[in-house]
Amino acid sequence: MIKPGKRGKPFRQLKLFIETTAGMLRAGGRMARVLPQGTKIGLSGELGAGKTTFVKGFASAYGISRDAVTSPTFTIINEYAGPPRIVHADLYRIATDDDLVRTGLYDTDTGSGFLLVEWPERFKSLANYLDLFLIFSIKKDGRVIEVKGRKEVLDRMADNKIFERGKRAWL
Repeated sequence: MIKPGKRGKPFRQLKLFIETTAGMLRAGGRMARVLPQGTKIGLSGELGAGKTTFVKGFASAYGISRDAVTSPTFTIINEYAGPPRIVHADLYRIATDDDLVRTGLYDTDTGSGFLLVEWPERFKSLANYLDLFLIFSIKKDGRVIEVKGRKEVLDRMADNKIFERGKRAWL
């Protein structure tokens, strides 16, 4: 599991409980609307936990069709022109740090857009590169997203009522 890097700011953790696919789409859309553009997000979790569904909701907040958003498992990187530009990467099939560099991920300039990376835990080098980490897990009655990141990012999310600190939130 990735441990977020040290950037001079403390990291905090929050959790979000989601019961339905529609709830996962809403969670992605809500986060997209409150996160500052330029945010780089890691998406961890087992297959089928909702990572790509979350990205569909995230992109739809900027007018990108949910149908246009697909898992980049075989393409490695998908880009969606917004504005803002959204880059969605999947590192499941990437084996080494050299392979990661060859993907061009580090060369991807999202500018004022967003970078969402599935399977970042496979590469320790991403710990200092990403700003926010979402860890998805499957529960019998839904999904849980554990959110880790810099205090100011999590406070912004809480202030915008994506969920409340210290409580489970349902979507």
